Amino acid sequence: MTNSVTKGQTMLGIQSIASYLPKGRVDNLEQADRFETDREFVEQKIGVTTLPRFEAEDSVVSASIAAFKSLCEKVSVDPADIECVVLCTQNPDNGGLPHNSALVHAELGLSEDCACFDIGLGCSGYVYGLSVVQAFMAANGMKKGLLFTCDPYSRILNPEDKNTCLLFGDAASVTLISDSPRYTLSSAKFSTKGAGSEALQKNSNLLEMNGRAVFNFALQDVPKQIKRVLESAELKMEDVDLFLLHQGSRFMLENTIKRAGIPAEKAPIKLAETGNTVSSSIPLLLEKELDSSPGTILMSGFGVGLSWATAIYTQVK
Repeated sequence: MTNSVTKGQTMLGIQSIASYLPKGRVDNLEQADRFETDREFVEQKIGVTTLPRFEAEDSVVSASIAAFKSLCEKVSVDPADIECVVLCTQNPDNGGLPHNSALVHAELGLSEDCACFDIGLGCSGYVYGLSVVQAFMAANGMKKGLLFTCDPYSRILNPEDKNTCLLFGDAASVTLISDSPRYTLSSAKFSTKGAGSEALQKNSNLLEMNGRAVFNFALQDVPKQIKRVLESAELKMEDVDLFLLHQGSRFMLENTIKRAGIPAEKAPIKLAETGNTVSSSIPLLLEKELDSSPGTILMSGFGVGLSWATAIYTQVK
């Protein structure tokens, strides 16, 4: 099943992706020693050996600008053509006032005829964000927009909490949504379990996570949604070339992939040097995989909210 476009309506989708990882690094094995946690557990179960961390000069805006500069090295982008900027973050600069997309707009010198707004979603944010941007652009006759993701959880980590300090890394990404897409949306599902929100929350400005509750949520709800999206798109598991699941932890990913019946070779696990980068985890993966030009891609993001979203994108022939 391919994405249909109403006659006269511009086809919009993913044209290109770029990312930014800060220079700051935390040795996760040394952190394991500090927490008196077995190094093998950190490597095999969490799956993270080093974590990118914002340094003093880093910010959501500066990281987003750095990602945009990388994008311009891949594809020609005229700032004058950008009509929409959306930034997905839960930890914005200056507490979100002004909205960080406006600050990015200023740094890039974009036209005043450019819509800018932030959305506050976590690990499901990229999948949600793609649909939000594309729908907004389509409704308003726009042809080129940017979706940024940047959620520096290092700002809200409790340095004494090994459940979160060993897991989260900082990163940023930018996706060019345009009328010259390489991939377009085929089918998507979005879900929320607000009653389970205490599993991942901020308390006294610090992150609290119930790892067991998050693990059970991923194992029980995500595979069901993946199967529903495949059915909606009239596709079978073997019809999908690439499965990009949110990079929460190695153990959670391996079990979710197995429970969903996804062939392991089609679902990369690459968080050893990034950790869980929240809304940036899927675009970081997608950027690396686009060179192989997979025909059909299924993305699934899940986490804080509790929120989960799954979408299928197909290559434009």
